[in-house]
Amino acid sequence: MNQMKRKIDDTVDENNNKKTKFSDENNRSVFEDLPNEIIYEIFAYLDVYHIYYGFYYLNNRLRNFLLNSNIPIQIHIPHMSKSNFENYTKDMIIPNRFRINSLHLSLNPFTFDLIFSPPRFICQFIELEILILDHFDTKYLKNIFQHLISLPKLHQLTLSLVDIIGDASYLYVYLFRLPYLKTCQLTYQLKQADQPSSLLLSEHRQSSIENLTIHSQVRFDSLTDLFVCLPNLHYLSIDSLVGSYSSDINPSSAVVLKHLKHVSMKLDGIHFHTLEKLANFYFHSVEIFFISIINNNSYLHPKGWEELIENSMPNLRIFDLNYVNENRENDAWFHFFILLFDHSFWHKKKWFFTHQHDYRENKDHGILYSTNPYR
Repeated sequence: MNQMKRKIDDTVDENNNKKTKFSDENNRSVFEDLPNEIIYEIFAYLDVYHIYYGFYYLNNRLRNFLLNSNIPIQIHIPHMSKSNFENYTKDMIIPNRFRINSLHLSLNPFTFDLIFSPPRFICQFIELEILILDHFDTKYLKNIFQHLISLPKLHQLTLSLVDIIGDASYLYVYLFRLPYLKTCQLTYQLKQADQPSSLLLSEHRQSSIENLTIHSQVRFDSLTDLFVCLPNLHYLSIDSLVGSYSSDINPSSAVVLKHLKHVSMKLDGIHFHTLEKLANFYFHSVEIFFISIINNNSYLHPKGWEELIENSMPNLRIFDLNYVNENRENDAWFHFFILLFDHSFWHKKKWFFTHQHDYRENKDHGILYSTNPYR
């Protein structure tokens, strides 16, 4: 009896295994059998180039899916050989130029040659909203920008120049002609970095730019012309605002920057009284202010800051000060200024400061800076 039971049990197990195996084989599916909706979901997590590299030559269905779907395309050109890029341009970029909403070109010069040859080809990217040109050669600027004007949806531009330029005025003139641009980030190097030339914006064309980031040096006396051209400015960040102790500002009575809420800048050679004038004319609406200074004692007077903020920046919520001093050897000097900032004005706003020294780097090196919640 036991043997018979064991035999029946073995038979049942074997049959079950066969049924399970048969069921698995019938339920098994492959990627190509997935509905379009699922493929859309998967492709949303992948870079377009990886989709192209993995699926374009797999079968006609997936190729047609890539070429004929309605999903927006974001093109970021990775490092690749010229021949691979030529194929990618022919198979994906050119056929989909009416669907591309983000285009990022960088590093390899042949990418610019293929995409912008002829320059008017960019006019066909009618859905383009974001354009990133990294290590861009200035030889393309004039021809490309005169065609970018025609793009109806281009609202964000990141431009990094590979050349070292003498005067950046023409660059801003080109940018301010783009009719729909809202966000712009510029990176360029100047031949005279310590003493950059003033921006000559004689046209004073009003730009639609709301957010401007400049990774370069800008002359302090260029600010008025910039502000005249940027009446809708919300956000301004400048890596290095260069001036001298005799620098002054000639404000334009026609400019009221009522939308400017966030300012971030590093000051080089500009006296505190000059900053006071700048804030008095243009920073009344600013709510967030990040400022960095090196070796300029005129900024270490808390009472002056209190008056500036109360009179010129009444809406300020976040004040982030970073002061670097490389000329003192005594910790007591910084302790003295910390005590001056220990006042009810700063306590009410919950703005606090501290300092530090790094003697391993330089015994004269000290930093006075804002503490949490801003850092």
